[in-house]
Amino acid sequence: MKLNTVYLAENLEFLKNIKSNVIDLIYIDPPFFSGVDYKEFSDLWDSLEDYLNFMRVRIIEMHRVLNKTGSFYCHCDPNAAFEIKILCDKVFGRNFFRREIIWNVGSVSGFKSQVKGWVRQHDTILYYTKSENFTFNKQYTPYKQEYIKTMFRHMDEDGRLYRKRRGGKQYLDEKPGNAIGDVWNDIYSFQTTTRSKEYLGYPTQKPEKLLERIILASSNEEDLVADFFCGTGTTLAAAQKLNRKWIGVDNNPKAIELCKNRLKIN
Repeated sequence: MKLNTVYLAENLEFLKNIKSNVIDLIYIDPPFFSGVDYKEFSDLWDSLEDYLNFMRVRIIEMHRVLNKTGSFYCHCDPNAAFEIKILCDKVFGRNFFRREIIWNVGSVSGFKSQVKGWVRQHDTILYYTKSENFTFNKQYTPYKQEYIKTMFRHMDEDGRLYRKRRGGKQYLDEKPGNAIGDVWNDIYSFQTTTRSKEYLGYPTQKPEKLLERIILASSNEEDLVADFFCGTGTTLAAAQKLNRKWIGVDNNPKAIELCKNRLKIN
């Protein structure tokens, strides 16, 4: 397995050739059991059982190759999110389920708004770890400059801003903003930001900011990040920018071509 490389391959066979306990972070954006035959790939299945069998054998292998301090993120939507959760609980252990992240994709307009009932506005990202000893770097949304100027008005001899608190000082660099929770409202999908220069026209492409948040939180520099349904390479592009090692796998030649062009690799 060569690092910083994207592979055109069937991910299950690829996974079987990876050693155990070597990858620090896995994010996947697999088929959703959507019943849609996209131009680029098909998400049609004979049955839900067929789909879950497809996912089960792959998630078992991903659990095996994940480092003991590693993290796993599975992106899904209501079509099969509840069944995928049960599946992942069995593979990882229910105790290692850390959080259900709700990603507000931002848009309720267009064709989907014609549905009779509440318009779906979010995806779900299931977050697991392999053990109790896992990497996590808390993420923050930065304070506004006006707030910093008002609240952090003092500076110590080292040039660090702080505010006076009962019993001591709170330094700005120790808590640089508001801690990010498990509902993400500040990153829009390409359904909303349709004119983004980042968008390559691939139907299930995710924004880099989404993957940057996950990678910053659940890995450190030089860690190995993997995406076994890598599509156009959003995970890989974000990992590369953040000084992580990475590997990507997809069985779609068009996606791999777009991915290689994006990453400027042969």
